Amino acid sequence: MLYAKGNVVNGKVVLSEKKIIDETKLTADCFMIQINGAEACNTCENLNKPRKCGGMALREKYGVPPPVVKKRKEE
Repeated sequence: MLYAKGNVVNGKVVLSEKKIIDETKLTADCFMIQINGAEACNTCENLNKPRKCGGMALREKYGVPPPVVKKRKEE
């Protein structure tokens, strides 16, 4: 599978990065971590949501710190 990142510049798509991914090595865990490594977590909306994060099992392997979960305020 070809994976590419790009931007639109002057109305045209300009590829900034291309990778060939061996699909047979992908698991059901977070695809973005498997493809882009730990940097994928920097922009992930589920980074500190353990119930939604699909990469919990990959975090240690890729050096991503455990989630910071805020405690709810007691009323």
